[in-house]
Amino acid sequence: MTWGTEVDIIATLTPKPGKLDRVVELLSNLTTAVKANEHGVTSFHLYEDFDAAHPDQRQLVLVEKYKDMEAYDAHAETPEFKAMHKIFKGEELMERPIIIKSVKPIRGFERA
Repeated sequence: MTWGTEVDIIATLTPKPGKLDRVVELLSNLTTAVKANEHGVTSFHLYEDFDAAHPDQRQLVLVEKYKDMEAYDAHAETPEFKAMHKIFKGEELMERPIIIKSVKPIRGFERA
C-alpha cells in the first residue's frame, strides 16, 4: 500500500472536569458537518480515553485523514470548525490546549 499525499492528524483534547459531554456534543456536530461538506476528508473518528486515572481526567482523541494538505487546510477554514473553537474558548471547555500531531504512516495495513 502507498500513502502518497494523504495527511493524517491525531488531536488530543482534555476537557475540564464536568465538560466532557459538552465537548463530545460539539465534536459530534462537527463530525456531521465534515461528513456532509468536506469531501477531502476520508476518515474522521472521535475516540474517548477510557483508561484515565480519574474519570474527570478523560481525554478525547480525534483521528482524521485528509486526501491532501489542501483538504486539511480547508478544514480549519470552515464555519463549523471556527464556530466550535469559538465556543471552546468562550465556554472555557478545555483543561489545556489541544495537542495536534501531523503523522505519516511508516508501516501498517488496513483490512477491507
